[in-house]
Amino acid sequence: MAEMGGIKGNRVRRWDVVKVVGKSRAVGAALAAAVLVLSGCGTRDGEDTTTAATASSATEQSGSPWDLPLEQRPALFNPCTEIPIAAIEQGLGGPVTPVDAFENHRPGDLMSCGWRAEEADLTVLSTWKSREEYRTDRSFDVVSAQEELNGRVGMRLLDAIGDPDRSCLQLFFTERGTAWVQVHLTNPYKELDGQRLPNACVVIDQFSQPIMEYLPKGDFQ
Repeated sequence: MAEMGGIKGNRVRRWDVVKVVGKSRAVGAALAAAVLVLSGCGTRDGEDTTTAATASSATEQSGSPWDLPLEQRPALFNPCTEIPIAAIEQGLGGPVTPVDAFENHRPGDLMSCGWRAEEADLTVLSTWKSREEYRTDRSFDVVSAQEELNGRVGMRLLDAIGDPDRSCLQLFFTERGTAWVQVHLTNPYKELDGQRLPNACVVIDQFSQPIMEYLPKGDFQ
């Protein structure tokens, strides 16, 4: 499997996630146009047009944020500022070093951060790439669409190109975008806390527990 530099092993290259944003904007434009048409329709005598339009807008925004135009969705989760470094170090079992190559700060598009410990890397990111787009992305193999990780159900993926034992990925489709948590073993032949590292999907259960409470809420289909 390719090494992690530039988040290559994570499939978080700058052009991978960006390609889905155009699709989201197209859907968003159609939804926005529909709202404008509805709010411009006439009402029966005595009915307040402004009130009707306001109610319609409120109804539109009361459901899933994934149904809103991209520009109206909540801000993407920012792992670099919203996950304490202490939680990362607790998960990875010791001091960590932030990896600049893993960091992206593109609001509305891609927010990512990564940390390196002695035996493994942890990468967390958020994007508006949808569940269906991950299902059809040939870069990944879907292990389970409903995989529990420390009490929370999400989608479990493996790298379809490299060594599946070295990298494991869990996705949560939240109110602030798709939260991606990935563990990559830099040396799978060594031990962690006195135990042999069997594969990344076993290790991710241990590594991710301290950071789970900081991930955005919600489970949107």
